[in-house]
This record gives sequence, C-alpha cells and structure tokens, in this order.
Amino acid sequence: MDLGRLFTDGDLAGRASRLRVRPDAPFPVLVAKIKLTWRCNLRCRFCSLWAREESSPGLPVDAAARTLRELAAQGLKKVHFSGGEVLTRTDFRPLLESLQDLDLQVNLTTNGTLLDKETARWLVDLRLHTVAFSLDDAVTKKHDEVRGVPGAWRRTMMGIDRLVERVQKKGRGPVVAVNTVVTRENVDRLDDLHDLLAARGVQAWRLLPVRTPLKKLRPRAEQWAALADRWPRWRPLLVRDLAAWRSAVQAREAARGRFGDQAAGGVICWAPWYSVFIDADSRVFSCCTGRNSMPSYGGLHQASVGEALESRERMEVLTSMASGHEFGVCRTCDEFLRENEEFVRGASAPADPSEVPEFRP
Repeated sequence: MDLGRLFTDGDLAGRASRLRVRPDAPFPVLVAKIKLTWRCNLRCRFCSLWAREESSPGLPVDAAARTLRELAAQGLKKVHFSGGEVLTRTDFRPLLESLQDLDLQVNLTTNGTLLDKETARWLVDLRLHTVAFSLDDAVTKKHDEVRGVPGAWRRTMMGIDRLVERVQKKGRGPVVAVNTVVTRENVDRLDDLHDLLAARGVQAWRLLPVRTPLKKLRPRAEQWAALADRWPRWRPLLVRDLAAWRSAVQAREAARGRFGDQAAGGVICWAPWYSVFIDADSRVFSCCTGRNSMPSYGGLHQASVGEALESRERMEVLTSMASGHEFGVCRTCDEFLRENEEFVRGASAPADPSEVPEFRP
C-alpha cells in the first residue's frame, strides 16, 4: 500500500504536515500489524519468538476483531497478520470471516509449511491482498539449516505452489510474495533464489536484512555493496530496494547492523503516527522493531486500543520522535524507509488524485 495515495482528500495531508509542530494532534492509524501468536512449527536460527510459545496462548481473536473494528472506524486501511506461525491458529479463518465487512487491505506472513489445498482455497475466497511466504534459499539444505527443521523448504515450496495454482485457476486472489532474510550465508546465492521464484509464479519479493547481534550472521560490507550490480535484474520482482546497497558508506553501516541511518540526517520516522503494532501478549507498541526497547502503550486486556493510543507513553514517543530524538533501536531498522518517503510525499501531495504518481502495491 502506497501511503501517499491516502492523502488525496487534502484534510489528511494538512494534518500530516502539522505533526512536526503538533505531535499530539489527532491523526488516524492507517496500518496495523498484529502478531497473533508466538507459536511456530519451525525453529529459525535468527528468531527466538518460538521459544515463548508456552508462555502465552496468543492474542484472543475477539480482542483482535474488536480492535480492528475500532481502528477501522477511525481510518485504518491495512492490517498485516504475522506470528510465530499464524496458520497454527485454527481460529484464524473465523477471524478473517468476521472482518469481511470492513474495507481493509489484509496481508499475511506465513512460512507456508501448513498451507494445504483447503487453506489455499479460503485464502483466495476471503480476499486477502498479499500472502508472503518466508523462504531464504534456493538450496534445500541451506534453507532447512536456517529454519531449524528438516523438510521445511519442500513444505514451503508446496505451499507456494498450491496458492499460485489456486490464484491462477480462479483468476483472482492474493499477491503471492516471498520474504527473504538476507544473511552472510545466503547473500551470494540470491540470484538463484530470484530465478526459482520467478519460475514458480511468485509475484513479489522482499529482501529483509537479518537483525541480529551475531556478527557472523550479518553480510559483510562488500557483500552488501555487490548487490547494487544485481538489483536491476531483480527489479521487476522486488517490491523495494535495500538502503544498504545505495553507497559504500551505507554498506559499511549495514554490515554493523545499522539500517535506519541510511536516509539523510534530520529525517523523522513517522511510523508512530500512522502505524501500530500489537503483539501476541496483547501489548500495544508503535512498531514491531521497538517491541523490546520502546515503551508499551498498554495492554488490550486492560484497555481498548483507543485508550492505548491516548496513553502518556505514546505521547512521549511521539514528542521524542518529532523533536528528532530517535530511540537506539531505530538505527537498526529499515522497515519504514519507503513508507516514510510515501508519507512525506503524501503530506505535500496535490489534492487532485490524477496528479498522484502511479505505484506498485
């Protein structure tokens, strides 16, 4: 979703343009990310969420539905469901069915290993916009080593094939996408993975830099820099480029695990205004990246999402970000670089929709 296209009514653009001066001014949450469960059937080396699965039953679906209805009434446009592995939740389908009357773009991230033919059918029928599969390598053994379970690659590819087949059969359905976590191990084999995805009918590819304190997992600066030469061939499939390959300086910063410093100095991250993240413990945050180091706005077991968004903790986050005082974790995050560019463009966009540039979903 291109945030810039949401500003064509003029009023939203006007309110966005004043947030630097009035960080507490009313502004609708446009994008919500909801982590429905910590539970996962894989054991990824760079992820520890699955280790928490016994500590929480996950976000109750009635709380998720109630929250999304409240946010939709205030202007929410998109919801992204993730985990853990969302398809371990047998109540995920009823949740989607309960939201069909809301005009929301619904995205799902899954490892795809549990996606059978019946699941492919209802994912198409329930009008999801994008289903993104997690796949890290064209080499079966290498993917399985990273994901921690033998056979994971084969089952993920079966899930991709089933959904592609269903979409092609019906002539409609979600964008079939792949998310790839870029590590030192797989960065030099991304050409092979690109060719595999294109041959299997995948429509979009997103490269995600591994976020880890383990230096041995992060690509070296020269590996990041080398991607610049390969990007033009991948461009038709990629949904965004990586800031890490824009210059030698940025490549060196990326090797240190710093992706949020790639933009010019003084650029504000506007995500705390237009987005919200809710984790599997029902806690509300500004974003997924800040879950462990930025203040929680409260929990949905204690208050509504509207009350959480009016909390003192959120006001402190907004005021800090508006004044240029980012949080330390922001330097490791490139999650919102494109969205922030769209937000800034939208805040100064013309009111006439015909003047807004075309975009790719």
